[in-house]
Amino acid sequence: MGHGKPPSSPGDADYRRHAILPGVGPDRGDPGMTHGAAFWFHCCSAVLRRPHLWFAAIRQISRAVPMRWWTRSPFVPLPDRAYVRFRLETAYGKDASPRVADVLRYLEWCRGTD
Repeated sequence: MGHGKPPSSPGDADYRRHAILPGVGPDRGDPGMTHGAAFWFHCCSAVLRRPHLWFAAIRQISRAVPMRWWTRSPFVPLPDRAYVRFRLETAYGKDASPRVADVLRYLEWCRGTD
């Protein structure tokens, strides 16, 4: 039997705060996603044209951004890559193909739950 290190637990110094998804690193931002910049540009453009969604969008972005984001590269408020991939995969399946209309519908829903 191996005498290796037992699994980490929340009390251990090397315990990871976020879940680890196979094939997904803990880096923030996601340059590997094919819909990347163009998708998010279209989302931002669509939200900017709808002032009634601004507050909901800002609130949701602030909830997705890790605490103390300014202490880690790339030093911009981006959500964890693992979190974004997890959310996309749970919504769209393994081959994530999000739509701007879905983001707008989600923000409308968030706005209505205030």
